Amino acid sequence: MPSFDMVIKGGTVIDGLRTPRFKADVAIKDGNIAQIGSIDASEGTEAVDASGRVVAPGFVDLHTHYDSQVFWDPWCTMSGWHGVTSVVIGNCGFGFAPCRPRIRTGDVDGVAQRGGAAQDDARRDAVGLGDVPRVPRQRRRTPKGVNMMSLVPLAPLYAYVVGVDKAKEQRASDEELEKMCQLIVEAMEAGGCGWSSQILGDIGNMQRDFDGTPMVTDQMTEREVVAFSRALRAIGRARPRSPARWRPRRSSPGRAAGRSSGTRSV
Repeated sequence: MPSFDMVIKGGTVIDGLRTPRFKADVAIKDGNIAQIGSIDASEGTEAVDASGRVVAPGFVDLHTHYDSQVFWDPWCTMSGWHGVTSVVIGNCGFGFAPCRPRIRTGDVDGVAQRGGAAQDDARRDAVGLGDVPRVPRQRRRTPKGVNMMSLVPLAPLYAYVVGVDKAKEQRASDEELEKMCQLIVEAMEAGGCGWSSQILGDIGNMQRDFDGTPMVTDQMTEREVVAFSRALRAIGRARPRSPARWRPRRSSPGRAAGRSSGTRSV
């Protein structure tokens, strides 16, 4: 009786431990690597000839925009074609939820543009992604060829709670900021792995909104960043950061100061 579910024969192993590559067989049992070395093919229920190929752990792609694409492309092309087995979506503050139906099209178009997605398909597949908990539930039901985690994108939170135009000009009130923090906690409890934002300010910003103005998160202030970080700390999901990392940048008159560090994930 075979000892393993699968034996991968004759491949070049790169194990991710910074050791030199080496030729070896790899045995798999119950979804885990059970043995590496010289293993007879008869010891596996299935044998795979990996001669001339690299056998390595799957890669993790931390910055993707497959938020819509995953609903019709389970392999998350192109990541899945290149050995990526885990992706993180919701980057740069872009995403679908929470979102009111009347503004959902704009959010979907933004994500579709950055992900190279067909906008009609994106709109179709984003139907029903209105509230925070519903999104991870729908993703879990969707067949996937890669593992997936999601950041909590802040742009939809601003649009949902404050309104895009108001948030760009006046930022969020204390009450609105508290509501956004509550939604972040709700999203984290539904499976989020942190929050994300694009904070490029105004001057020199090369990734603007559809109307040429900075994105709603581009003008985030220290007050907002700290509030969102404290929301994560309240549920034990924050990591310490030095205040010295904060570097406000100059923005145009009438605009709040932004950050110089580009996109941010916490």
